Amino acid sequence: MSVASNLLPANTSGIETDTSGWTAGANTTLSKSTRFYAGAASLGLTATAAGSVTATISARVAVVAGQEYTAYSYWANVVAAAGRSATIRVDWYAAVSGGTAISSVTSAASTLPNATTWQTPPPILIGTAPVGAQYASVTVTCAGLSAGATVVTDVVSFGLPFTVAGNRFSYDKASAEVSVTGWDAWANATLDRTSTVAWEGWWSLRATATAAGVAEIGATRHAVSPGTEYVAQARVRPTVTGTVRMEIRWYDADIVYLTRTVADHSVTAGDWTACAVIGTAPPGAAHARMAMLPTALSAGEIWYFDQMALRPSPIPTGSVIGYNVQSMEVDGSGWAAVSGCTVSRTTETAWEGVASLRIDETGSNGMNASIRMSAAVPITPRQAYQVAPRLKLGAGPAGRRVSTTYSWYSAADELIRTASSTWELGSSAGTGWYIPTTSAVAPSGAAYLAVGFAIVSTIAGQPAFLDDVQIVPGGLAAIADPVPSSYSATIALQGLTSGGYTYWGLWRQGGDGTLVPIRGPQGDLSQVAIVGDTTVVEDYEAPLGVPVRYYLRTWTGGSYRAVLSDPVVIPEPVSTEIVLKDPGLPARQTTAVVSKGGQPTWTRRARQGVNAIRGRSRPIVISDIRTSREGSMTLVTETAEDLASMWWLLESGNTLLIQWPSLWGERDVYVAVGDVAEAPVVEYAEYTDRTWTVPLTEVDRPVGGATGSTGRTWATVLSENVDGMDLLTSYASWLGAYTGLEGT
Repeated sequence: MSVASNLLPANTSGIETDTSGWTAGANTTLSKSTRFYAGAASLGLTATAAGSVTATISARVAVVAGQEYTAYSYWANVVAAAGRSATIRVDWYAAVSGGTAISSVTSAASTLPNATTWQTPPPILIGTAPVGAQYASVTVTCAGLSAGATVVTDVVSFGLPFTVAGNRFSYDKASAEVSVTGWDAWANATLDRTSTVAWEGWWSLRATATAAGVAEIGATRHAVSPGTEYVAQARVRPTVTGTVRMEIRWYDADIVYLTRTVADHSVTAGDWTACAVIGTAPPGAAHARMAMLPTALSAGEIWYFDQMALRPSPIPTGSVIGYNVQSMEVDGSGWAAVSGCTVSRTTETAWEGVASLRIDETGSNGMNASIRMSAAVPITPRQAYQVAPRLKLGAGPAGRRVSTTYSWYSAADELIRTASSTWELGSSAGTGWYIPTTSAVAPSGAAYLAVGFAIVSTIAGQPAFLDDVQIVPGGLAAIADPVPSSYSATIALQGLTSGGYTYWGLWRQGGDGTLVPIRGPQGDLSQVAIVGDTTVVEDYEAPLGVPVRYYLRTWTGGSYRAVLSDPVVIPEPVSTEIVLKDPGLPARQTTAVVSKGGQPTWTRRARQGVNAIRGRSRPIVISDIRTSREGSMTLVTETAEDLASMWWLLESGNTLLIQWPSLWGERDVYVAVGDVAEAPVVEYAEYTDRTWTVPLTEVDRPVGGATGSTGRTWATVLSENVDGMDLLTSYASWLGAYTGLEGT
């Protein structure tokens, strides 16, 4: 028995300094004794007259109504005497001082040994703070003293019991510290509790077989919800090596049996073994019972059980894997070795629960130890998924790495593709649990996912451990989509706040691997402060008709995470048309036909001086780098709308981006446009066909941000303005309404 955290101050619990934490009751004188159970002192209680001695903590401690608490204290005689017994009591109050107790709970009396040794087990109580309780007081009592006799108590404890998180069982039902309430011997066994052996606290549940064969030990029922996964678990210690079956039995609202979930475990004589069963409540289930079924080889065989629990599986919201695959609490069947290792379930170390997957590396240096999920799990296409395992490596050099691989499968179980991310563990390798979090987006058409891990540069004979593998929707991701109407792409970013980083940046990756930052409202999005988890970015400068990807990175200092989007292809216009854009004002863009023979003939002028030297036949030429490309192209527009769009694009005088059809072999180019000539194709005023002579000079990609969006529509304007007057007073021009910038 133990408290997760003792609510009593250290001096009140251990009396190491003085007795100021205690107030003497009737017939009692307090002192600091040099006897001790722990530390170097204890609380002495001397009887003024024959009878009982008692003491109460001087200051009440805060509690939470409805919460279960436990209390205990250790006792000893100063001089051996028989007939003395100790109790501990908790009184619940609504106020920090004064008033009367709402209620109280007192432990069963526990007899002190007729010796000066410390009493074990000590008196123990378990109680739930009643409605209205905000504070509690602890009182210790020992009866049967003669006048002038002294007893001592030490390690007085009050607090939340040490129990499994989420356990539907009370602490007494989980650990049998006070009684065997909640448990019955259903078949071939007798049941009681014992303090001879225990996993936690002083007591355990003891089942004694009445004959050879299967015994059944069962718990009272608890409410469950259909479709929810539950785990039933216990520590089991037999006197004879054998097997024990763990069960969850499911019942409907009328307590009619539906079905059961079972798991068999091998257990070793004299050892405590963590045993569990995991199952999902079937349709119609309203109640469940936990059962433990040891197989006895003969009558009189004893089985001890402790730290029993029935609880919902501690899996994160949206988890795509079950608890056993996540934490290996029943077995290691959710994982398989691929190469360079063997795998097995172990309870020698764990991050969560009681078990983990042990990875025994068999290869030499340079050979990866690779494992993989035994079965793929259903997922949703175009959804991002985050994988966050706990990994503990054996001793080894700094800089060891772990790689996470995502294998995406179609509904027909065909591999669509794989994606991998690698973490460098640095100096953390070999010193504790590490959490190499990664994420990836399920491609279109994906229906299943299998995750694998590879320990890079393994060391033979050094085991690694895997636990609490969480696979959930979300995480850092960039999901790109083409926008054909504006010859652009939108990139939805998510998970920016995961990892607690400071900045994010987004780059476009071309086919040659070159990274180009994406233009944002204030400039390139190469370092943006993280203020939210999601955002949407528009890229109006992506090349057309060829695959591009987007590289998203979040970081603080030298620590970072990064993901790469799936490839996206932005459709291009017909093969005779080019797209012209204003990078700083994406709303300004148009398409035009390049007339036959109108494709630019580029010239790159030399910059050099030719110097004739007296007495030499050859001159000395002094050169600098050539100029950028210069040329002229001829375009054709047909309609009046095309004509207006062309002039609206050209009249700003801004640097333009020309995007060529992908089959032309031309790379997209930023240009400054010289004097433009517009000429009618037909000498007849009603025809709006025009030819355009456009001189070009290649320039660098312009700096600055992009203003507005081609995605802005009249619906956007209507949603932003109450009425026409509001619109007219908000913008200085229709360009302002078009871009959303006041005063434009």
